[in-house]
Amino acid sequence: MIQRLIPLFLTLALPALAQDGGQLFRLYCSACHGADGKGATGGAFPPLAGSPWVGGDPDRSVKIVLHGLHGPVDVMGKTYNLEMPPQGAMLPDDQIAAILTFVRTSWGNQATPVTTEFVQATRTATRDRNTAWTAGEILKLHPLPLEKTALTHLISQVYAGKWSELPDFSTLKAVNVEEEHDGILTVTDSPLKDSFAMIWQADFQAPADGEYTFLLDADDAAHVIIDGKSVVQVQGTGPMNGSRAKQEKATLTKGTHKFRVEYLEISGNKGITLGWKAPATRNWNWLSDHKGDSGTTREAIPIEPVDGRPVIYRNFIAGTTSRAIGVGFPGGLNLAYSADNLAPALLWTGDFIDGARKWTDRGTDTSPPAGENLVKLAHSRAFPESARFRGYKLDPAGNPTFSVQIGEQILLDSWRAETGTLIRKLTVSGSHLDLQLSQPPELIIEGAAGNSTLKLTSGQPVTLTYRWK
Repeated sequence: MIQRLIPLFLTLALPALAQDGGQLFRLYCSACHGADGKGATGGAFPPLAGSPWVGGDPDRSVKIVLHGLHGPVDVMGKTYNLEMPPQGAMLPDDQIAAILTFVRTSWGNQATPVTTEFVQATRTATRDRNTAWTAGEILKLHPLPLEKTALTHLISQVYAGKWSELPDFSTLKAVNVEEEHDGILTVTDSPLKDSFAMIWQADFQAPADGEYTFLLDADDAAHVIIDGKSVVQVQGTGPMNGSRAKQEKATLTKGTHKFRVEYLEISGNKGITLGWKAPATRNWNWLSDHKGDSGTTREAIPIEPVDGRPVIYRNFIAGTTSRAIGVGFPGGLNLAYSADNLAPALLWTGDFIDGARKWTDRGTDTSPPAGENLVKLAHSRAFPESARFRGYKLDPAGNPTFSVQIGEQILLDSWRAETGTLIRKLTVSGSHLDLQLSQPPELIIEGAAGNSTLKLTSGQPVTLTYRWK
């Protein structure tokens, strides 16, 4: 709650304020959280007015004040990533109790007061902690009270099977049906871990007439349908990291609307993020246990082929090593080659890369592939440590050839795209070479005859074709 430290002599000079929670809050906390509890500087800091974080179990708030809070935190539909410094070494127990009692009983908050004895007991119980809490840590100990969502009469249904896209649910029989009384979509309720699909059906309570915005992200595929009409969809396979998130609008009248969400889990990680904004409002309301990063929304800057030529992206790409070379081919086929592992690392379809993370935010973090059907090829180095990456060249059409030196041998690894297919030509000079070939189940690779080891002979190129099943 306190972002700026007040010199100790001011604290000692104001003993009369020790039990006046309102004055203590204005002195220590309002610079960041606002005198009205709504967050200073137009809401740039987390609000306390109406926040579930300051209600319920007082242990949550006391621990945060004592030890601080680090990393992102979701408060009332917005994500904040500000450092909350620890105050336990500066503020005595009675002042912490007075401040929290004021916060928990002001601006419409109606929680119980906090006593000095309670703060003292919490301080003693956590005296060995020397780092700030994260939101995940504190919520695991002291979960927030369930917030009422816009969904009522929510029912989930789980279906077993292996599909590459959302199935026709009308032909399937559910293996599990549950009433979800909290109105929240969560994939972890499924009794199946992989290879399953789900449907959630509910009544969506629209608070007003107007245009609503819906945000959807998923690992792997999902589809939102309202009153029998498609609203927003995430297709194919891929991570739930914001790179495939979609936003669409729907015009709704005030009242009840039939709401349906379809979901597909293929393998590996799973999850769904679904939020909505009412007309003329800024904050997101979340219908899923996962919440999107709505606090850092940026306008996309798509990087894409120009005039039928591949586009090259030399920067950090999520899912591979730091020395990655991204290639976006015409026709929505994409490659990331690792100059560290000396091999192709990622293949995906659809959009190539969103440059906003680098060119708008000037960030140093990784940019995820922007498309779908992501497949990971190289998990480790393909050749001995003595092997060296010797760069790449582009042919007149802009297609890349990567060069690797292994002792006296030179391996040329060329890539180009045709309709729905990536074509790879491998050529070695010097002597024969055994190349370990990654064959993910999502791909059909022709030219390898099902072998995981490809034997290359000097001067005799081998051509492989990659396409998605």
